[in-house]
Amino acid sequence: MPNIFTIGQSALSAAQAGMTTAGQNIANASTVGYSRQTVVQTAATPQALGFGFIGQGTQVVDIQRNYNDYLGTQVLAASSASHQLDTQYTQASLIDNMLADPSAGLSPALQSVFGSLQEMSVSPSDVATRQLFLSNAESLVSRFHDVGERLDSIRQGLNLQITSSVQSINAASQQLATLNLAIDAAQGVAGGKASNELLDQRNQVLLDLSKQVKVTVSEQSGQYSVFIGNGQPLVVGAQAHALKVLPSPTDSTRLEVAYDSAGQKSIMSANNLAGGTLGGLLDFRSQVLEPTQNELGRIALAMASQFNSINAAGVTPSGSKGGDIFNLPPMYVAPNSSNTGSATLSASLADASKLTTSDYRLQRLDSKYVLSRSSDNVILKSSADFKDIQSAAAEQGFALSTAGAMNNGDEFKISPTSQVASRISVALTQVNGIAAASAAQSPGDNSNILKMLDVQTAKLLDGGTQSLQSAYAKTVSRIGSKTHELQVTSTSAQQILSQSERAIQDVSGVNLDEEAANLLRYQQAYQAAGKVMQIAKQMFDSLLQMN
Repeated sequence: MPNIFTIGQSALSAAQAGMTTAGQNIANASTVGYSRQTVVQTAATPQALGFGFIGQGTQVVDIQRNYNDYLGTQVLAASSASHQLDTQYTQASLIDNMLADPSAGLSPALQSVFGSLQEMSVSPSDVATRQLFLSNAESLVSRFHDVGERLDSIRQGLNLQITSSVQSINAASQQLATLNLAIDAAQGVAGGKASNELLDQRNQVLLDLSKQVKVTVSEQSGQYSVFIGNGQPLVVGAQAHALKVLPSPTDSTRLEVAYDSAGQKSIMSANNLAGGTLGGLLDFRSQVLEPTQNELGRIALAMASQFNSINAAGVTPSGSKGGDIFNLPPMYVAPNSSNTGSATLSASLADASKLTTSDYRLQRLDSKYVLSRSSDNVILKSSADFKDIQSAAAEQGFALSTAGAMNNGDEFKISPTSQVASRISVALTQVNGIAAASAAQSPGDNSNILKMLDVQTAKLLDGGTQSLQSAYAKTVSRIGSKTHELQVTSTSAQQILSQSERAIQDVSGVNLDEEAANLLRYQQAYQAAGKVMQIAKQMFDSLLQMN
């Protein structure tokens, strides 16, 4: 017959396991990432007797971790989306607040320049009005510099944040690899049973990783493999692959993220690093920051080149032709650091009305020159004849000239407007250098000043459809709309994340009231099991006394 002592002992063990598990839940109710645990017990195999089967107690078969993989995957996706949008919104707000500030924007400075031209048109020979124009031109240039430098500062801060995000990704990847190894070792000593606490830690690290970049997870034999981008493995078993931060080969001020595979580093595009803080930073840079820098440079370039052209066509009080009012910096052109050819490339302004807010790339591929627009990766021209490339560049508003030979694989970056706002300066130092007249006529001739005044409303940009003021207003409006859109989508993504977190918390979270009730229940079970053993002992003692 089954031993009643054994039955009582199994009941004591099960109750003790229940109390221990309830205590563990209570102790970790505030532990981030902890999943509620539950004792799973079954009746021991009964013994067959002549009159039927009689039980042999109970046994604990598992300490179950209450976790739902499907809900966990939803939290990962929602976390990546939320952190990406929140990062974009935070960064875009910096530019929106700066451009929307009437005291810090360009509009007041532009209006002051044209206001002083209006005064000069009344008294073109007056030294004071000429000096006022030069002073306002200096103030406008200073305003361009201030905005440009603040954008450069945001760009530098962005580099620091990209570096920090990559460091967090690498640290999380290494932790996941270490936890994979620890979980595998734990399963080896526990008959294939995993440590619930280690599984919780791994899921929490995975959640932290998803805050930095979008990940795809697969599980095999209890091991997590984590992938990013187009399937690049970040963690496979106990092996972690690192990401690297490298200066762009065509722009040392622009940090790129590279995938390191056995020492071979390949730069990843923003599309391959979607989601999370890192994806938000890269999207902000390509969709907001760089277009804004280029747009301000485009406005400065169009304005300055038009003023220079008009002044050069006029006549100064001394009867000579006017010179440049503004100094325009050379267009930024940089070779790829890995170029092997001897080619040099330079770019200059061809037609300001055709300029865009994009950068460009010139490559030598399969013995052909390939000119493409970076903003949308559209190939503008592919030809073995460089003159065809020059014609395509002219349609984008800039002229190209080259010397030397480009080898296959060589590449140049062309940024027609990116550095203009930060580097433009006033060339004119003497008020008599202002060519107010269109010809050597009377001192009161203001015809050339009137042409300069027309610059205020002239359609100089976007193929002759936008004035300087309207182009700037459009930029401010675009940034404002984008920032508002990001605010709305970020709030929505946060709500989705909160809903996902509540859903998994309903499954995995610890309810202290419930655990307190469980603790009392298991305590009563423990006391009852003790009573069983006490009675069994009394029965055994009675049997001994009968003998």
